[in-house]
Amino acid sequence: MEATKGRDSLRAKSNGIEQAPSRRVLIGAYACEPGVGSEGGVGWSWTRQIALRNDCTVITRKNNVEKIERAARVEGLDSLTVIGYDLPMWMRFWKRKSRGALVYYYLWQLGLALFARRLDRERNFDLVQHITFVTSWMPSGLALVNKPFVWGPVGQHPRIPRRFLSKATLKTRLIEMYKAGIKSTFLMLDPLLHLTMRRANRILSIGSEFESRVDFPVDAMVERMPAVGVDSMAEGQKAGTRVLFSGRLVELKGPGLALESFAITYSDHPEATLTFLGTGPLQRQLEERAVELGVDGAVHFPGMLPHEQALDLMATADVFLFPSFEGAGMVVPEAMAAGAVVLCLDFGGPGDMVAGERGIAVPLGETKQQTCANLAAGLDRLLASPKLRKELRGVAKQWVESEMLWNKKGERMQQIHDAVMKETSRK
Repeated sequence: MEATKGRDSLRAKSNGIEQAPSRRVLIGAYACEPGVGSEGGVGWSWTRQIALRNDCTVITRKNNVEKIERAARVEGLDSLTVIGYDLPMWMRFWKRKSRGALVYYYLWQLGLALFARRLDRERNFDLVQHITFVTSWMPSGLALVNKPFVWGPVGQHPRIPRRFLSKATLKTRLIEMYKAGIKSTFLMLDPLLHLTMRRANRILSIGSEFESRVDFPVDAMVERMPAVGVDSMAEGQKAGTRVLFSGRLVELKGPGLALESFAITYSDHPEATLTFLGTGPLQRQLEERAVELGVDGAVHFPGMLPHEQALDLMATADVFLFPSFEGAGMVVPEAMAAGAVVLCLDFGGPGDMVAGERGIAVPLGETKQQTCANLAAGLDRLLASPKLRKELRGVAKQWVESEMLWNKKGERMQQIHDAVMKETSRK
């Protein structure tokens, strides 16, 4: 196995957190990249928060090392050591096509187990933590390091109900069946995954879907911790008519539901617009359907934008229409921080996040058409009532400021580390 070591001695602290590092923490973050969204952004944000409070070492893929070190230098983040680790060249053919990416990831975790154990003998870490991938149906190599172990935040996407795939291509339906079968098989039979769960001193769950599907060894070990957060509140100028969808244009994200529900509402709100921020295999189909529905003049496809530009566009949105079936909903707190009122399905991660009147979550109907009608009714309420938008926006803002800002999440993670160390010291 190959490894490249980053800087070893980093000392200063930044962002107002001045205390000396309290412990030596080893992080496993396969995806870890500053300045991006999705898994890479999650990996970096958590690494950064942990490094602000500890003497932190992160193991990631080699192609992430330079970017992380550059960001650390800019921020004066001096308690971070970055180590790049990749599998041998002859094993990397699995990465050439998407169908083999998870095979490579699984093998990477196996290699990480051996590599991290050797590294621990050199540096004697106090605690180890798996960060990315944020997936609960594949194991973590760090579970095999004989140190207090935090697994997560992790979770999984719920299975898309079959009725919402009736018009999907045969290929899409077969892929979804394949994914569901693989996840179920791993959860039931993979001994390394079961070992990961048993070895964890704390399991951090991103949402109710994961918690309902996994039989944890000890209930007290599980804590709810969304994987995502925001750096700041960034509300922009609102027009009262702007509806935004952000995400890959794939069945999992529900862009077709967004378009159909917008079209139902459009006749009563002809000034409204719907923007699809993202790209994907469904884009042409969505464009053609917008023409059929007579809303193509109000529907826009700017494509995929850099993360900062995407946040700027989100800050001008009034409603964030996101009927996704996913388990995490990483963009939901970003939308809330931008002052966009979230309208989603009462399903998976987004439904969990808007609970408590932080947005509107509508129930899944018995049919796709009924679900679109439910979404359309929610959208009509929001577009018709500036007062309602203001009320929901205020509740969401309060929640984000108290629980979803990255500095708050970093403080909470440090409390979890403190508790784990205290518990394990008694054994």
